[in-house]
Amino acid sequence: MTEVPVVHESGEIQVMSDPTNQIAPSEADIGFKKLFQDRYWRLLGIARQRPDSKNIASVQSAKGSKVNKVRIAGLLSSRNSKHGNVELAVEDPTGSARVQCGDELSAVAMKIPLDSFVIAEVSSGKGGQLFASALTPPDVPNRKPVTSSHQGYAVLLSDLHIGSKMFLQEDFQRFTLWLNGKLGDLEIVNRVKYVIIAGDVIDGIGVYPGQEYQLVERNLRKQYSMAAEIIGGIPKHIKILVAPGNHDPVRQALPQPSVPADLAEPLYKLENVTTVGNPSYVKLDGVNFLVYHGRSLDDIIATIPDLSYSRPAAAMQVLLKSRHLAPMYGKRTALSPELRDMLVIDPVPDVFHAGHVHAIDVLEYRGTLIVNSGTFQAQTPFQANMGLEPTASIVPVVDLSTLDLIKRSFTKQVFAATN
Repeated sequence: MTEVPVVHESGEIQVMSDPTNQIAPSEADIGFKKLFQDRYWRLLGIARQRPDSKNIASVQSAKGSKVNKVRIAGLLSSRNSKHGNVELAVEDPTGSARVQCGDELSAVAMKIPLDSFVIAEVSSGKGGQLFASALTPPDVPNRKPVTSSHQGYAVLLSDLHIGSKMFLQEDFQRFTLWLNGKLGDLEIVNRVKYVIIAGDVIDGIGVYPGQEYQLVERNLRKQYSMAAEIIGGIPKHIKILVAPGNHDPVRQALPQPSVPADLAEPLYKLENVTTVGNPSYVKLDGVNFLVYHGRSLDDIIATIPDLSYSRPAAAMQVLLKSRHLAPMYGKRTALSPELRDMLVIDPVPDVFHAGHVHAIDVLEYRGTLIVNSGTFQAQTPFQANMGLEPTASIVPVVDLSTLDLIKRSFTKQVFAATN
């Protein structure tokens, strides 16, 4: 039997963008106005990079235009559907226009998130009414992703929920044994250089009514002590990135800072752990990762037709096409009134990694690998009431040299069969 060589190359996490030290909310009335102005101008700049969208007219000029077709762009402030026709309200700094979408565009119009940026090709009818012949999001260009010049692997995790009674500790212990080379699969294991955790490391406290009865530990510091001990089982040569989620003790409004050092001190003491805010861009061996917990997926799945919690990568694709991580205002996802919109997706990532919905899913879109990384928490009573079945203890592993993805299951029932 040929012995697999032990590689154990040391990796380096390059943090390219982290909101932690940039967060500076303004008073709500001023801050939200500035936030949406910044969103508009940044997304307009992105839209104008499209070959077909360089000559975008203002909403005000389009209202009086005699040209048969003109492109306008703005934020989608409202949408009304009547008798199969959809009317959109599109706003830019010059004003607001109501745009009629006929049968052929109605389905497209219903799949654009509210408050997101949209490019509309319109014609003027009687009375100055605008009629759309095309609707386009800013989108990402077709591109070849950056890959590493040598083989190495990144493991993508989220939603461990340590401290919960439903945390699958035995499954996670199998995962750490695997990383330590105790369970075979050494051709992969010996080349794992990174573990990325996209939020909800701990279960927290007070996140929802009655949560305290579903915890094995109600003290946040002790939850992080448990987390540090459990995550500490990952070999020291593997670099670990930890971002927050909605269960971690940081503010709920996006963007979120990194988990606080005073509460998570044991985690900070792990020499191979780097903490960042949510969202963040990091480079792993030159490959650009956008790491985002994914709270806004609730809003996207609830409001866009044909999406579901079982296939969250399709909802992540909607965000990628919108070039924004949380376009919708006033829904479940709280936004902070920042002067700069740090949720605009720019640059285009090679890998877009999120979690939150506890369902593993993978999709490739225009050169970007989209990965939702599932969970290490069993089904909660809330999920049972909602009919949501998590895909727990299944770990996506990305080859940084090709962006090919494999999965490994660490459930007691499946682990032996998949390895």
